[in-house]
Amino acid sequence: MGAFDNLPGMGAGGDWAKQAADAQAAADEILKNSGYAGGTADPAANDLAGLSADRAALEAQGHEQNRILGVGSPATLTIDSKVDTGESVAGNATYILNLTVTPEGGEAYSVQLKQIIPPSTLSGYADGTTMPGRIDPADKNNVAFGDKPFM
Repeated sequence: MGAFDNLPGMGAGGDWAKQAADAQAAADEILKNSGYAGGTADPAANDLAGLSADRAALEAQGHEQNRILGVGSPATLTIDSKVDTGESVAGNATYILNLTVTPEGGEAYSVQLKQIIPPSTLSGYADGTTMPGRIDPADKNNVAFGDKPFM
């Protein structure tokens, strides 16, 4: 009798090999969905430079958004349209968002914002969607969605 035999599905008749294969298949699927073609067996999945570049791009976007949310002035951002740039970062498409920015107590103006958007949240960026945002005090064309820092 093994130490884990009393866990559900792990006793006599539990299939450790099947569970390991299922876990490997799940890991492969995650990598494929992130743009790394053949999963863990593909040499591209071991492309540390590419993985690092994707991580750096995601972190840079998050830090810049958080900075603007921390120092920016309130506004309303309306998505007028978006265009897929054809670029992908870790399986997430990059879009150019055409926005109407309406500062609190100010005149509306248009800006373009390059944004990495995961497929799971793309529906939240539908044309005509209005969200709170913040305007960078150093550059009114630099905006972020949200009303307070998230980190």
